[in-house]
Amino acid sequence: MRWIERSVPNDSLNAITAAGIHPVLARLYAARGMQSAEDMDLSISAMAKPASMLGLADAAALLGSAITNSQPIVIVGDFDCDGATSTALLVDFIHKMGGLATYIIPDRVTQGYGLSPAISDIAAKAGAQLLITVDNGISAIAGVETARQHGMDVIVTDHHLPGDELPRANMIVNPNQPGCTFPYRSTCGVGVAFYLAGQTWRWLVQQGHVPAKPSIMPEYLDLVALGTVADVVPLEHNNRILIHAGLRRIAAGLARPGIQALMEVAGVNAQTIKEQALGFSLGPRCNAAGRLDNMRRGVDLLLSRDTDECLAIAKELDQLNRDRRVIENTMLESAILAFERLDPDTDHSHEKGICLLDHEGHEGVVGLVASRLRERHQKPAIVFAPGGDANILKGSARSVDGVHIRDLIAHVHATHPGLIRAFGGHAMAAGLSIESANFGKFQKAFLSECFATVPDEALQETIITDGILDPLDIHLDVAELLESGGPWGQGFPPPLFHGTFTVVESKRIGQEDRTLRLRLRDGNNIFEAIRFRQDDSKDPVIGDACHIAYTLDVNSYRGKHSAQLKVRAFL
Repeated sequence: MRWIERSVPNDSLNAITAAGIHPVLARLYAARGMQSAEDMDLSISAMAKPASMLGLADAAALLGSAITNSQPIVIVGDFDCDGATSTALLVDFIHKMGGLATYIIPDRVTQGYGLSPAISDIAAKAGAQLLITVDNGISAIAGVETARQHGMDVIVTDHHLPGDELPRANMIVNPNQPGCTFPYRSTCGVGVAFYLAGQTWRWLVQQGHVPAKPSIMPEYLDLVALGTVADVVPLEHNNRILIHAGLRRIAAGLARPGIQALMEVAGVNAQTIKEQALGFSLGPRCNAAGRLDNMRRGVDLLLSRDTDECLAIAKELDQLNRDRRVIENTMLESAILAFERLDPDTDHSHEKGICLLDHEGHEGVVGLVASRLRERHQKPAIVFAPGGDANILKGSARSVDGVHIRDLIAHVHATHPGLIRAFGGHAMAAGLSIESANFGKFQKAFLSECFATVPDEALQETIITDGILDPLDIHLDVAELLESGGPWGQGFPPPLFHGTFTVVESKRIGQEDRTLRLRLRDGNNIFEAIRFRQDDSKDPVIGDACHIAYTLDVNSYRGKHSAQLKVRAFL
């Protein structure tokens, strides 16, 4: 493990401090690329304007015309939380505008990802005249072609990276498509859907179909926040604006009943909700439907206005999430054993990457297992499991910083034609399918590509800190300031400091003694600290000089709040 300290540009620091921001927060913002007070503006009026999103205006006119002409519209979504929130947003919006809309969420096991020709056939049988994809479609060449042959107009809205060929849709709205100058390419599927709905609403206002005031668009900010955080996209300025606005709406008690029900079963307090709750409590429960059952239940939850129905569905999703954890832990144990059976002295194939097949695994959980393996071994990882067709394996890949996993898979595809049936994704995550008989060939090709291209430095765990925090700043007010200074997340990481302290107390507590409670001294100051999931390595003892990376958190216990150091790593 190595650690480095973020650099802080002085010009940015001075400009942000001059705007009246607390020095600690100013330092954090400057280190994350903020340069001025405008970068800190999280008001909804500071959102990026829609004009630069290629295809958006024409797509909105097409959707608006379909609404006003009462044409049947079918939304085709993805089976993750981003896809569910995108689908619910557009279906609800179209209904509120007086249009006709239904939706299709492909079954992960039996139908696979995205708009396939079979899904287009289903949409045609439903009478669709306009088909809109959300959070998918940019690689659906055949699916779009089938829809067009059925006589449907097609709007593709997506955020995934396009391949060499684009689908022959009427309109494509994707900030990552060639020629699009929209400044925030990290916008996820529900963000793109929100922009489409907003532009369509403006078109309908111009046509006199709906009144200009009040705007209904704020009603969808809770969905946008949930989908954006759950999809773990980089939190560029625009995404932070959308998440911030969504959290404020939820905290004000204005969340839709489905999200309120998810909070109830997850034990999340709406008034104090933070982005972490969306990512670690609500998002996984919504995702569980798509992983183990069918994401229609998730979409139904987000569309329903019946509180009793919402609570019943939320309880179903909570149980599915518990089942998912059991499956994930079983698969992870199996994967760890399989990986550790490899002899590092004689088998160097997995030196720079991991590629495993779990014959008994569940395809809906392979991504989670790949992510855990990546974290454990600091290597790009792909895990496969059998798909709905016994002859097909479904795989999910997770990467490390410095390795663009989709591009790496694309190179394998280019150099070994026919080996990969389908693939897609982005820098840190990708999905793919191969024939079962080809696993050995793919494993060899993928690991060879990793060995040839993955830089050594990418395999070393690196902790990036925000430097040393003055002991006088380690108190509750600053902890609360940092908590409210977000939203923090991917690409805008939460504050992490480092420092050397003298151990005053060291004790194992909690279930299976996996939690380490510490009291640490810096000069005359004593601080409470905690380390969760402490492994079997030697604990620090009283009197030790302990160099740690830590977050400064608010510890709430029995109505009392205090500052607490949460140890991320011993350096």
